[in-house]
Amino acid sequence: MGLLVGGGILICLMFYVTSHFDLKAILSGVKPLWIVAAMLCMPVYELIDGILIWSMGRRTGQKVSLTGCLDSAFIGEFYYRLGPLGAPVQLKLMLDAGFTGDGAAVVYTWKSAANTLVYALFASAALAVKLFWFHEDLGWVLIPTAVIIAGYLLILACVSLVAVRPERAAALAAGILRFLTRHIKSLQKENRGERAVRKVKKFCRLFQRTRKNRPMLLRLLAAMPFLMFCVFSVPAFLYFGLGLSGESFWKLLFTQCLVMVLSRVVMLPGNVGGAEGSFYLFMSPMFGDTVSVAMVLWRLATYVEVMVIGAVYSVIRFAVRAVRRS
Repeated sequence: MGLLVGGGILICLMFYVTSHFDLKAILSGVKPLWIVAAMLCMPVYELIDGILIWSMGRRTGQKVSLTGCLDSAFIGEFYYRLGPLGAPVQLKLMLDAGFTGDGAAVVYTWKSAANTLVYALFASAALAVKLFWFHEDLGWVLIPTAVIIAGYLLILACVSLVAVRPERAAALAAGILRFLTRHIKSLQKENRGERAVRKVKKFCRLFQRTRKNRPMLLRLLAAMPFLMFCVFSVPAFLYFGLGLSGESFWKLLFTQCLVMVLSRVVMLPGNVGGAEGSFYLFMSPMFGDTVSVAMVLWRLATYVEVMVIGAVYSVIRFAVRAVRRS
């Protein structure tokens, strides 16, 4: 569904751009190095993400392969763009890379928590910069953005509870699971509800132990801002690549942060629909008449390119495995 909607929007945008703009005039002012920098942002993001997963696995004492962890990053991002299978596929690829089930869950949770923390900090900073530094009136946008940031903080509070007070988190989760077991018949079969409770308690204990692994957590917290920088800086590179001037790199970066936060309102794979609408809403004042061109290039760099790289990477890895087996 998300792929069809996203593809349809992108095709319509491309038709609009080709019919309403003088592409020769636009290309004459393009600065190729900035465009290349924009197109490299997501591949660099995925590469560092894979290395980070490998590093966290090694730090938790698991014998994981680097190529397997890169699989989970590149192929996982491909499936994230397709739909809700992104997380299960990435976890399965982490298991294939040598992670244990509990180890994969712990690393994935810590990584998600760090991502949420940095997202919340970037979003809060972006709001503050927009409101108090540039004195912009965000209007109705302020309310959903604040709600999403509050949701990020709630998620962080839940993760903190698991890390600091695992027994309370386990008791809370056990209570919820037992309540669901009483009302959902499928959970009553083969004692599935109680088995799930035991797994949750084991996960909470393991999660608390990794809290003391400071080298791993410090590397995670150091890497995550750079990963977010790669994602948020794409429009800034495109802005300068299209030969535009007058706006600062940091203003464009913080604006893109708000674009990404607000696009979360639309719960479709790749944030299709919401991403384009948010981009147009926030970026129009800066890109002016070229906002449609910038939007097409931005979606090519952050959506289409990720899928193409993921698909090619999957084929290459499958071919390599097939050759090794033969």
